[in-house]
Amino acid sequence: MSSKLTIGRIRPLARTFMGALLGASALISSSAFAQEAASPSQNATVNLIRALVQKGVLSQGEADDMITQAEAEAAQARATAQVAQSAVAASSPASAQQGTSVRYVPQFVRDEIKDEVRAEVLADAKAQGLVAPDAMPDWVRRIKISGDLRVRSESRFFDDQNYDGFINGQLINAGDPYDFNDPISVPPPILNSTKDRQNRLRVRARLGITAEVDPRVTGYLRIATGDDNSPVSTNSTLGGFFSKKDLWLDRAYVDLRPIEGSHILLGRMKNPFTEGDQAWEEDNNLIWDADINLDGVALRYRANKLASGLSLGATVGAFPISYIDNDEPLPAFSNGKVDSREDVWLYAAQATASYDFTPAVNLGLSATYYRYENLEGQLSACYANAPFCLTDYRRPEFSQRGNTLMYLRNIVPNPGDPTDISNPQYFGIASKFEVLDISARLGWRINDRLVMGLSGTYAKNLAYDEAEIFARAGGQDNVASNNDLCSVALENGFCPAGKSVFQSGDTAWMVRATIGTPEIKRWGDWNFSASYRHVEADALVDAFTDSDFRLGGTNSKGWIVGGSFGLFNNTALSARWMNAQEIKGLPFATDLLQVDLNVKF
Repeated sequence: MSSKLTIGRIRPLARTFMGALLGASALISSSAFAQEAASPSQNATVNLIRALVQKGVLSQGEADDMITQAEAEAAQARATAQVAQSAVAASSPASAQQGTSVRYVPQFVRDEIKDEVRAEVLADAKAQGLVAPDAMPDWVRRIKISGDLRVRSESRFFDDQNYDGFINGQLINAGDPYDFNDPISVPPPILNSTKDRQNRLRVRARLGITAEVDPRVTGYLRIATGDDNSPVSTNSTLGGFFSKKDLWLDRAYVDLRPIEGSHILLGRMKNPFTEGDQAWEEDNNLIWDADINLDGVALRYRANKLASGLSLGATVGAFPISYIDNDEPLPAFSNGKVDSREDVWLYAAQATASYDFTPAVNLGLSATYYRYENLEGQLSACYANAPFCLTDYRRPEFSQRGNTLMYLRNIVPNPGDPTDISNPQYFGIASKFEVLDISARLGWRINDRLVMGLSGTYAKNLAYDEAEIFARAGGQDNVASNNDLCSVALENGFCPAGKSVFQSGDTAWMVRATIGTPEIKRWGDWNFSASYRHVEADALVDAFTDSDFRLGGTNSKGWIVGGSFGLFNNTALSARWMNAQEIKGLPFATDLLQVDLNVKF
């Protein structure tokens, strides 16, 4: 049984091997197959067949069939060789010389070679960690990962003449109310305005995912570092005893495109009112910090190249800034809850136009209207020892400095405790905000690597009204001008004499010039920029302005100069110098030097 099984296995292999040998020897001699089986043949294939018959591997009948097949294939091979040699001779006469031949490889041999090569390639791909094209899922092909890393050395230099008693209103609003009638036993929190901070190392890391769900649907997700959940910075300060750094959800939104040129943005999105090329985004950072992302819904439409280089666009949006808690005031204190109509919202609309005078010269214009609803503070009567006051929720969840502030509590005598003269306070924003922003940018592409740009932005708070501010706050004594709390603190001895006059403003503007490579991508790319800005105290909402210039906020003016140079592919070294000071009020001037190493992928 074992012998039969062995022969059964050998016969197919023998047939395959013999077929290959028959084809290879067909051109040598076909007459050898006609010789008698008893006499040796000059053809090694015939001798091998006879040997297999003698060993019992093949029967004589099988051998005769294989010899007959070989004769037929030999005849076919001769005919094919003649045709091929004629064709080769026609194209290259040298190849038709004596000694030149065209080999015939049987089809089953070619198939086996092709299968073996395919198997070897796939095996090598698996061994080296490569993925076969047809093995990659379709959803993987539609996902793109990108990100950037920035390492920064930042130095802050304060003027020697700066006032050193600026109260930190943001810190008060984030904790318990502060008693301004007892500043001796419990001093208020004070901002640093006099002590330099040199060579503070910071890092920013951002990782984004773009998913093409459908030709008309794209999802965006990005995480970023940050010392806290403020809206204006994704920097993490190094140190902290080598503690690990936090990651935050920086963006998460969906872009729907029902028709060409349209976008419906839903979620936490890239600011749709500054979106564009890198230079245009930087030109628009008067109103917004560069790291600001907006929560809400936005609709955008852009029609490109309508006529002779004209492009038009429009964007509208609604963005919740702060939802009032459903249980505000807390259930333990009141059964009268705050209406949801007190939620804080931003509504905005923008129109843009762009015109190409030539392929190298472009003019861009934009007009944007921002309306903030329920952002301003509201005064309410309250006992000094009350656990809460009805309008405490009107304090902003985040602020920087510059906006005029107001007391939120109108403290009234408590008949049950007439000796209590404390004045625990939170702060609200005193002015309303309806900002009109007009921007223009002229760009000139000198060549493929050199671009010049001139831009200007003008903004005005149309809702600013001093008389209304005082009425809302219950009088000038309850107003803190320029966020230095000077008017409030004067009667308690905090402000120098003569500094309590209300000083504010409703206008902001900036001019900027740039030259260099539009985007730093490789060695030798460079750019340089210089700008000057002037932002009055209540022209803009201080919470959302540039967090670097005068360390954030409004009531500031000064210069910014900077440049970048490409070191490697997608790697740049940049530096910026900012010189800023107050417009009105107590002195607060700062210089800021930032040196960055930026890596993008």
